[in-house]
Formats: sequence, structure tokens, C-alpha cells
Amino acid sequence: MKESTWVPALDESDLTEDTINMSFPKGVSIILIKKAGHIYALRNQCAHMSCTLSGGRLDGYTLQCPCHEWKFDITTGEFIDAREIKVQTYMCKSQDGKIHVKLEEQ
Repeated sequence: MKESTWVPALDESDLTEDTINMSFPKGVSIILIKKAGHIYALRNQCAHMSCTLSGGRLDGYTLQCPCHEWKFDITTGEFIDAREIKVQTYMCKSQDGKIHVKLEEQ
């Protein structure tokens, strides 16, 4: 069974509302988005052709991939047109001025 661990990803002061922020905790490319005071973390890789989502466009709670315009719900990671297709999401928490994400140990 894989273990999960909380890893610091970004200083809380660096995270602004409605922006896409990149982080590489333990070498994993993740984007963090603060929306209405809640923080969402997603793998920085489109489920379609692995394009990076960090260059995408945020519209409300929808993130559009810059390569082929696939749209994902940032709250669930689900592809809007076929909910069974997902981008990996991560649990987040704020602790000691840092945003931590929960990663599985390899």
C-alpha cells in the first residue's frame, strides 16, 4: 500500500486569488489555484495529450488547456465534456504560512 505525505508546495503569501501558480513538490509538477478563498491543486498535465495546464485560461471554476482547449473543473479535475476523464487533484492545507499538498510516496 502506498503511503501519503504532506509536502510544502508554495508560500501562502505567493498565492493570489484567480491565478494559476506552479509548484514542484518532490519534483511533481502541480498547479495551485485560489478561488473564493479555497485552494485547489491539480497535476500540471492535461489528460488529453499531456500539455501543461499552467499556460491555460481560468474562467470561473473552469480551466481551459492551452493546447487543444479541453476544459476541466478545478474542483474535481473532471473534463467538462466527459466527466470520466480527469486530471489528478491533490488535497491541500495551509500550515505555518505554507500551502501543503498531499502526495503519494512512490
